[in-house]
Amino acid sequence: MNDSLFLPLRQSHAGVRALGGWECCWVPLGEGEAEGLQSGRSGRWEHVEVPAQQAAVEERSAIWYRTHFPRPDHSGRILLRFGGAFLAANVWLNGRLLGSHYGYFAPFGFDVTPYLKPDNVLVVCCESPVESDLAGKRHLLGWFGDGDARPYPAGAFFSLPEPYRWEVPVGLWRPVELEYVDSVVVDWLRLRPRLEADVGRLDVSARLRNLDGREMQGELALAVAGPGGAPIRLRREFRIGGGLEQTLAMTVSVPGARRWSPWRFGAPNAYSVEASVRVGGRESAVVTDSFGFRDLDLRAARDGWRVSLNGRPMFLRGANYMPSFRLDQLGPERFREDIQLAREAGLDALRVHAHVLPEEFYREADAAGMLVVADLPLTLAYAYHATAEDARFFEEAVRAQVGELAEMVGNRPSLAAWVAHDDPPWTSAAADLADVHAVRQNHTVDHEAKALFEDLDPSRIALAGSGDTDAHLYLGWRGGDWEELREAEPHLVSEYGAQALPPAGSPAWAELGRRWPVLDAEPAWLYAGFQPAAWAAHGVGLPSHFRSLEEMAEAAEEYQAFLVGYATDQFRRRKFERCWGAFVYHLVDPFPGIGFGMLDSDRRPRQSYAALRESMRALRLIADPAGFTPLWPCGFGYPPGTPVVVRLVVVNDDPAVAGPARIRWSVGRRRGHPERSGMRALRDAVRRKSYSGEVACALPTAFEPALQATALNLPLAAEGDYRLEAELDAGGEILAATALEFRVADELPARPRHPVPDFLAERLVEAGSLRVEDSSARFRFVNRTRPAVLAGLSGLRLDGVALAGARITVETPSGRVPLGRRVDLPLGRPLPVHVELDREPGTGAHELEFEITVPGIASGVLRVTDSA
Repeated sequence: MNDSLFLPLRQSHAGVRALGGWECCWVPLGEGEAEGLQSGRSGRWEHVEVPAQQAAVEERSAIWYRTHFPRPDHSGRILLRFGGAFLAANVWLNGRLLGSHYGYFAPFGFDVTPYLKPDNVLVVCCESPVESDLAGKRHLLGWFGDGDARPYPAGAFFSLPEPYRWEVPVGLWRPVELEYVDSVVVDWLRLRPRLEADVGRLDVSARLRNLDGREMQGELALAVAGPGGAPIRLRREFRIGGGLEQTLAMTVSVPGARRWSPWRFGAPNAYSVEASVRVGGRESAVVTDSFGFRDLDLRAARDGWRVSLNGRPMFLRGANYMPSFRLDQLGPERFREDIQLAREAGLDALRVHAHVLPEEFYREADAAGMLVVADLPLTLAYAYHATAEDARFFEEAVRAQVGELAEMVGNRPSLAAWVAHDDPPWTSAAADLADVHAVRQNHTVDHEAKALFEDLDPSRIALAGSGDTDAHLYLGWRGGDWEELREAEPHLVSEYGAQALPPAGSPAWAELGRRWPVLDAEPAWLYAGFQPAAWAAHGVGLPSHFRSLEEMAEAAEEYQAFLVGYATDQFRRRKFERCWGAFVYHLVDPFPGIGFGMLDSDRRPRQSYAALRESMRALRLIADPAGFTPLWPCGFGYPPGTPVVVRLVVVNDDPAVAGPARIRWSVGRRRGHPERSGMRALRDAVRRKSYSGEVACALPTAFEPALQATALNLPLAAEGDYRLEAELDAGGEILAATALEFRVADELPARPRHPVPDFLAERLVEAGSLRVEDSSARFRFVNRTRPAVLAGLSGLRLDGVALAGARITVETPSGRVPLGRRVDLPLGRPLPVHVELDREPGTGAHELEFEITVPGIASGVLRVTDSA
């Protein structure tokens, strides 16, 4: 798969030269080779910037590059180094094939010394195959090739007209350079620090490679430097045969080692390592890296998690992080700013979700004391119904990229855990994928990847799949309503959240346009990420339900902020007793669109950013209502006379805060019921509408679970909108405050019944398939979305009249059977449904209406007509 050198570290002692003057042409690999493009002399070439990420579409997925350069004036050896290339790269120098590399994130290269001429032509062909069968994809692009955060997300089911195109990244997105070295170089430098009392032990492994055909002997010199001490030096001699490699191991003791800590627990103290290779008295290569001594322990099992730092329990406050669909537009400054935005929101961990970022991000996380969860670029299903050859290719690619990722960022003290696969189809949460789940697709290779991570890096936890022992809890968006969060008991939540429209001033509006009204399945909106099924089933509704764009945008922001705040409070009030962390999905939108981000792609905040910041405060006073009736789309309601129960909970993550405190609270009506008259008005006037009080409590320490300080039980009978306010006071200082609004009313707004958007309806039910005869009706499901299951079919109405007790059966290969609780909807296979009617249907055209639930696809009212 890869016959190139893996070059995670820059190691030149004599300099680096970036190659420029690039040209390109778009030709498939085979056609280009047939035309002789690899020689660089034929073809129609045009100027192109390198580094720059390009876009591959179905009919144009291979880009050829060429550049010319003179032979460098260097007496040693010369490495050609690629910082990164989407996705498969084949490299020729002066018409000679040097080799290839597969995988977009890892630096790779070649020793080109024997092949250089006075004038040289370098040719590279990069391919990113565009896959439309997303359950059967075999290429490792992570969320760049699948998922709901990319332009033209998978949920649009390839349904959009021109000019919208499914595209994936392709091309040379990182610099291409010549590195000047000598005969022996360092393939990788593995640093494994540990603490023994106040002494740090550093195990160092360095793999040396002899680029020469002759045996080489020399010395590896190691220098370890850090805060508060002189460098510690060690040396080790080596002898390596021609063209071979050798791994040297050393252990360094560092007295009085200073710990690396996440930012809210201490300083991110870092140490540097320089490894210098000398051959024959000459310096051959020099590599530098850094590490930190730390004591972070994560344990994950089906019966519970545990996270500890320096032997004390820790609750992870995090976010998923996909900063841009254009990796070439990212750099240290952007990473630094985003990490600061995360810190300002109270977060101490970021999950690099289903992709790998440039190594500068992980170094910035080290410097900022930000913990990182590192994913392989795998998400959802792969190689389903693939040929044996394709399945083997996929599995070999996974194994290879585990090694590359582990060596590339494994030395970073910020790295907390490895994840092999995001949302794999074999987890119980993926049961909605029907047969793709039932056959436990990808299970074997994911657990093999987990074992490989653990073998390469025994110091860190590795998860075979995110969504297995951790939870992707999208209640309030898909899979259930937001009020179900109160009963959820996750060990660690690695994803939760909801979408909102872009904030005012966002660059996304330049693409979306501000025209109104728009279709519920507006193509521009679907391309930008809009998930109409979730908006209709659990969110604030579809565009057709609003009078203006501004009204919809405001409602959506309020709902996203409410959901993020309420969910975060629910997870934090279970701190340590059940839940050990929460990662909101996600921090920033990766492109100008309709997304889940707390901030848009231009880093403009949505209301949810402030809600997240408030609910993630180190010291948080939570007002947690119980026994309520959920309002639509969000809010808490109580019938008059029903006790209003609110628990006041204190959660503390600040090690500097402890001791006695008092909570003062008050409840008052802000608005009454619309004017009443007569006795109803009199009764309202005499009913009590306000309460207040205070309660003493001892603040929990940062290493203790949340504390329920008191439970208020308020007998409010007067209708209206109420507000509870509470303050946490210690020594005359207000440490935290909270507010809760709720409604007391006879009539509480219920969730309306929304229709399934047309573009989904036509991909689930065959249009015009209804046939009504005598006392029965039949129609056909034909699933054209993705492998799914039908989990609900109810509320049948024929020609607007409810069908009471209708018996429903489905046709299967083994005969007609009653409709089960879950019925597979394979792609493209008709599923005939029969409905026994309770009356004569009459003559003429008919319409059958019913509510369906196809988890992950659609939930709502669907209509099918006959062709009469």
